[in-house]
This record gives sequence, C-alpha cells and structure tokens, in this order.
Amino acid sequence: MDYHDLRILLEMPAARLLRSANAAMALGFFYRAFKQQHRVSMPEGQVRAILENYLDELRENEPTAFPQTAGDYLADWCDDTHGFLRKYYGEDREPIFELTAGTEKALLWVETVRGGEFVGTESRLEAIFDGLDTILEFVSGDSEDRIRRLLAEQVRIDAEIAKIRTTGRVDTFSPVQVNERFNQILTIARELLGDFRQVEENFKRIAQEIAERHTQPGVTKGAIVSHMLDSYDALRESSQGQSFYAFWKLLLSPERQEHFRTAVNQVYALGSLNAELASNKLLRHLIARLLDEGEKVVDSNTRMSANLRRVLDTTHLHDRRRVVELIREVQALAFRAKEAPPTIENFLEVEHHPALFGSFSRQLWQHGETVELFGSIENADSRISLADLQKFRNLPQVRLRQLRGNIETCLQDREYILLPQVLAAFPPTNGLIEVLGYVLIATQEKRHFVTDQEYDRIVLSKIPPNAWEVPRVLFNRT
Repeated sequence: MDYHDLRILLEMPAARLLRSANAAMALGFFYRAFKQQHRVSMPEGQVRAILENYLDELRENEPTAFPQTAGDYLADWCDDTHGFLRKYYGEDREPIFELTAGTEKALLWVETVRGGEFVGTESRLEAIFDGLDTILEFVSGDSEDRIRRLLAEQVRIDAEIAKIRTTGRVDTFSPVQVNERFNQILTIARELLGDFRQVEENFKRIAQEIAERHTQPGVTKGAIVSHMLDSYDALRESSQGQSFYAFWKLLLSPERQEHFRTAVNQVYALGSLNAELASNKLLRHLIARLLDEGEKVVDSNTRMSANLRRVLDTTHLHDRRRVVELIREVQALAFRAKEAPPTIENFLEVEHHPALFGSFSRQLWQHGETVELFGSIENADSRISLADLQKFRNLPQVRLRQLRGNIETCLQDREYILLPQVLAAFPPTNGLIEVLGYVLIATQEKRHFVTDQEYDRIVLSKIPPNAWEVPRVLFNRT
C-alpha cells in the first residue's frame, strides 16, 4: 500500500471510528449493546435505554464529559459522515439499529489488539500446515497422486491404531492446546459474522447504483437490466459472494446443524476449558446469528430486484407518456396545416413504415361450433344447504397453541430445530393441515425462519399421496 491508498483507507468508516474523539465511548457502547449479548439488531427504545445508562456510568467519573444526549449520539452515528450504525424501520414501524461493516471491523481490530491469555501460536502453525496439505490434496486432478496421499494417510492411521492397541495410551490435547484452538475458533466465528455484514452492504450498494443509473438522461431499460445482471453476477463470483452462497447451502443442512450443535455442547462441557473462554457463548448462538445475517443478505437481494422492477415500470410509464406527447404534437401540426395543405404530392416521408391495423383487415364472422347438451340445464340458486355446512365439521381442528407448545418442548435442550425433527417428536394426527399450522407459526414469529430455497420431504401416512415437499422451516429458541 502506498501513501494514497493509506489516505483512502483512513477515510473509511472503520478508521473514522477509531480516529474519532469519542472512540473509546462509542466502541465501549457498541460492544456492550451488541457484542456482549450476541445481538444482531435492536429496536430504538432498547438501544436508547442502554446508551443512557452507559453515559450515566461514564459521567459519574467525568461529570462534564459527553454533553450530548443519547438521541443526539445515535443520530450522529447514523448519518453519512460517520456511518457507525445503520437505522431502518421494522414491521411494527419502530426504528431498528444494527452495526455497520465498518464498526464490525473496528471492534474486531480492537479485540485483536487487546489480545488475551491465549495467543494460539502452536494451533495456528498446525492450521497452516493442515491448510497447505489440504490445498495440495484437492488442487491436483491426478488420480495417482490422490491415491498416494490417501495410502499415506491410511498408513498413519493404521500405525496409530496399532500403537493404541499395544500400549493402551491415547494422545490427547493439553489444557493449553484446547484453549488455544477454542480461542481460534471463536476468532474465526467472529470474523465470519463481519464478512457477511459486508456482503449485505454490497447488495445495498448495487441497489443504490441501479437507482442512480435510472436518473441519468437517455438511459434505456436494457442498460439498466444489463447493469443489474452484471453487478449481480460479479457479486456472486466474488470471494464474498461465493463464500455466502456456500455458507447458505451448508447452513441449511440438517445433518451439519445437528453435528455442530452436538460438538458445541461437548466442547463447552470440557473441564479443561478456560473460564473466560467458556463464558463466551458466541458458538451457542452462532447458527441463529448466521441465519439472521443470511436472511438480511437475501432481503437485500430481494430489495434490489424490487428496485429494478420499480425502475422498469417507471421507465415504461415514461415511454408511454412520451408517445402520447408526440401524438399530440403531430395532431397540433396537422390542424395547423388544415387550411393550407402542402402542394407537393409526396409531402410526408416515413423512414420505417409501421404495421397498421384497420377494421377491414379483420376476418369475416364465422358461425361458431355448436354444443349439444344432454339433459336439462340446472340453474344454481346460490344457496348453501345445511348438509354442505355440516361437512366443514369433518375438517380436523388444529390448535396452534398446542403446536407452539410442541415447538417449545423441543427447544428446551437445543438452540434450534428443524420441522421434520419436530414432527418426529410429535407425529401429526391431522395430516398436512397440521404441518401447515407449524409453517404458519414460523411465519408469524420473527425468531423462526422459513426458506423456499430448500425443501424437506415429509411422510405423513402409508397411503398415497403420503409424502410432501414443504419449505424448510427452522425454529429458534431466541
């Protein structure tokens, strides 16, 4: 990086936050409000209350410090000059606050500089060795090289098995090695969340570019669509885009989710784990937080598509208005020349003759096909008989309160659970309509998640049709 690159870097939101006069106060508040409780976003009332209490604590030691109110600080942090917080409106129209990608990077840098008891030199060196071996193993398409590596790994595994059977001893990690690797996992998880926040902002940037491009004079609908598709493809092919879509596919895998949950519970239960590291519950909430982050990226993509449709509709409406204006101008000129028409024979030239349609070009009327009815025609009296109404009594009754209780029972010992797992624990007695009840509950509560990009196969009975493909539903405890 040269001098000019560094000047641009120091003007980015993360650097502006670190260089600001109230950097210590702002970073401390962001960590307390969002990171300490593993929150992704919070409503304005809750954010304002936490900030007011935080400012009161600081003013006990420095009464004249931080003269602005909590609302003033929040407004400053959300403007374009700072860009430390993002403010948007939720479904209930209450403002929602969340950290921007720049603030995430600033907090991550502070945590890195602050360091900790475990630096993790040995574990990082092992990770480097393993990473290089993995690259060499999967970068080559040589089948003989792959077989040679697998055989070497097989020899090593067989030797370790023979050693254990002979001596009865198993090599284990020391407490220091356990804590080093666990600390490294927490760091990777922390960086992962920040990366996906940057992907979300990239989607928003593309949506903004579409809107700005529409305001340019002479822009066509084809140019807008081309720009949108090129930007979208570029984002998908970028490192962050590929990482996000691979993450999304991996995250929605029930087997990987269950394996991750089991592994997290077992690691947190280790007695050799440092108390400070064990108190960090980031991994317990990682799946739920990643789902929230991923859903925001998908929502940004949806808003980008909505902006494109709005731009195209506006452009189409503008074209129609222009056509009407041109027709009126032609009519005005024709009425003006009515009293003194041109004397030359060919006074009107059209470069491209439009396809005209006249009434005489229509086909003559033809007798339609006849329809023969067998029996008399019955006229409906628009009445519903008592027998028809009584048929509704045969529909199964689904109690949503009971279904919610089933979900909460399954979430007592886990952070999240998929719909097929709930149905396995509580088999449906009312068929598909009970499954729809679970889906309805998931769409009504924000903590749950429903996606139509992945589907689960649910078998309800042995009589066809007995299997149904339903959108994947993930129920979360928090």
